[in-house]
Amino acid sequence: MFPIDKRVVPIVWFPAPDVVPQLIAAVSDVPVDVWNSTDDLYELADAIEPFIVKRGGRKWDFIWSMERHFSEPYGPLPKAKQQFMAGIPDHFLQDVGGLPEGAGSYEVSGVSSVMARTDDVEVLAKPYQFEADSEMPEDYQFWLAKLFFKHGECMMPYFGEEAKGHKSMFSAIDKFSMEAAPDAESRLRMENFSAEEYKHTFQFYKLYSEYDDQIPVQIYEKERETFRAYEQTKMEDSWVDRGLYNMLADRFGVYQGFQWVQSSYAPLARASLLVCKDERGHSNMGYLHVRDSIERHGEEARKEAQRRLNEYWYPQFMGSFGSDDSRNSNQWRKWGLKMLTNGQMRDAFHLEMLEVNASLGLDTPDKDEALARGNEMAEEVKSQMQSAMSN
Repeated sequence: MFPIDKRVVPIVWFPAPDVVPQLIAAVSDVPVDVWNSTDDLYELADAIEPFIVKRGGRKWDFIWSMERHFSEPYGPLPKAKQQFMAGIPDHFLQDVGGLPEGAGSYEVSGVSSVMARTDDVEVLAKPYQFEADSEMPEDYQFWLAKLFFKHGECMMPYFGEEAKGHKSMFSAIDKFSMEAAPDAESRLRMENFSAEEYKHTFQFYKLYSEYDDQIPVQIYEKERETFRAYEQTKMEDSWVDRGLYNMLADRFGVYQGFQWVQSSYAPLARASLLVCKDERGHSNMGYLHVRDSIERHGEEARKEAQRRLNEYWYPQFMGSFGSDDSRNSNQWRKWGLKMLTNGQMRDAFHLEMLEVNASLGLDTPDKDEALARGNEMAEEVKSQMQSAMSN
């Protein structure tokens, strides 16, 4: 018998930002005895492929959708085999230090990456060691608060009368995406995406408030002061460009969140395990929108996606991981608040993107060249921020 009840699948899939309605229709068509004829996901996919094809779906989409929602650590299926669009890579689920003794490796499209255990810092805190009411070393409190302000996000910490005049900083982006959605499936995904983003706002609002009830407002106000510069992000008003934004920006968020799934600050670790699952869905949503655009508009959309990937989005996120010799990163790893160096994170992201882009018929830009351009872009953003704050 298959370990996932057929009736549960549509309930989980429909609210997801990477929902594929054709798959839900296909699963509904599958007889229960066929669904339960095997306990292996890949054998099940072969058995029900005729139902999937009849509804206009793809077997590959069925596999990654099942793995993302129902494989370890989120469900009873075995660890996901899919290299992208599924679960959490093994090297983020090890003990503190990042990897077992020696080194760990994984392979993407024949490219092998060895991510050696980082022994350049002495790790002073274990996963899940501290709760909000725990006694913490003074240095630990300093670096935890700095992590909140550096990587934190609080889209709306005001309520009631205080909320008047305040709005989510991403409201304009969300409005465009709702209006530009080219079909019902895309609109459904965007509605689900927005709902999950507000859920994350609540989760992190509670996380910050339990540590210090002033932090949510402080983070929001800090972001609001600098957000005018980010509003000048060179995002183009096209559906394929918005798809690329989600495909890369939310995948970047996934990798940042992976760093915290074994954080020494237990509330952050617990929240991140849940948020990472959603953010993977957000990046998958972007992938589906780019793929749909290419299939709908052909070579014109593919060329547009390649141009934007080369000139802006890939440099943007290669640079966003930070410098390889970051003092902040070293201190966060020392206190068990992060696991891997910025360089290791960038390498892991790049290896996944090689496969993501190849599956779309896109070439992945050279990592080093994109990083150099990304650093230049970061300096431009700093200048914009300084100018915005002075006006």
